Amino acid sequence: MATIRAQIASVFAANPILGLRGGTAWHVDSVQRDIATIHHLTSDAFAFSLEGATAFDGPGFCAHIIFLRAGQLSVVQTGHSRTLTPGDIFTVCAWRPMTLEGTDDLDAMIVTMPAWWAMRRFLDGLLVLPDLHIGKDYFATPVMAKLAQALFDLPNEDTAAAAQGLTMTADLMRTALAACVDTHKSLPRWQGRIGGILEFIIRNLDTPGLSAHDAAANLKCSVRTIYKTCAAHGTSFNAFLNEIRLVTAQYQLMHTNDRVSEIAYGVGFASLSHFAHLFRARFGVSAKAMRQGRRTYLPH
Repeated sequence: MATIRAQIASVFAANPILGLRGGTAWHVDSVQRDIATIHHLTSDAFAFSLEGATAFDGPGFCAHIIFLRAGQLSVVQTGHSRTLTPGDIFTVCAWRPMTLEGTDDLDAMIVTMPAWWAMRRFLDGLLVLPDLHIGKDYFATPVMAKLAQALFDLPNEDTAAAAQGLTMTADLMRTALAACVDTHKSLPRWQGRIGGILEFIIRNLDTPGLSAHDAAANLKCSVRTIYKTCAAHGTSFNAFLNEIRLVTAQYQLMHTNDRVSEIAYGVGFASLSHFAHLFRARFGVSAKAMRQGRRTYLPH
């Protein structure tokens, strides 16, 4: 049972696993592709629940794109249930609690990426929707599934192709979700408050002086609610904001040739020295050194 839990945790990192049943043949192979981890999962029948991420900067604060290839997989989040059949694609926001139940001979490809990256690339505006489903009948679904497999099969050293493939995946997901998702089924904001705060930060990342008061005004709640929501996830609004700014800056350092100052100001820091101090404290190395050693330091 401990081995099964470890295998599950390798996909759904840092999310407590509850009520595990079955899954004795659960097996996963994982590869790192640029900012994402791609998992090939096979299993017999199983069921378990996940509490959702409890730390905003941990590996569990992410999004999963599930490409179902065989069997059936039921996903329950925020009281909404969807049963996937072969060919379906489903996006899961892992900071929310969920229940998963799979049948025998399950086969799935799961692309896991940090929440901030998914938000910037294809989830903005869809964060509070309960059913991010793309059916097998959508014309681009087979292409997207083949792209996920191609990314999984890439040689580890082909970093440029990995980055391009993930960007293409995000572009296709954005178009497909816009075509397939019923945006009238949005959830009340309170059911995804931390997601709402994340969405607000992502949309306004380049705005200096962003504050909890700004977030409260945008989300039509009290500043106290913003503070309490962040505290429930083990952080504060300013720490949450700085973490997203710093990991975004790290990604840009590793994948663009923009000047350090352009990146720092572009993610909302008003002071270059303040950025430099926080960046070194967060990553243990200066931004300039990370840029120079980009082959050594990998995004996380």
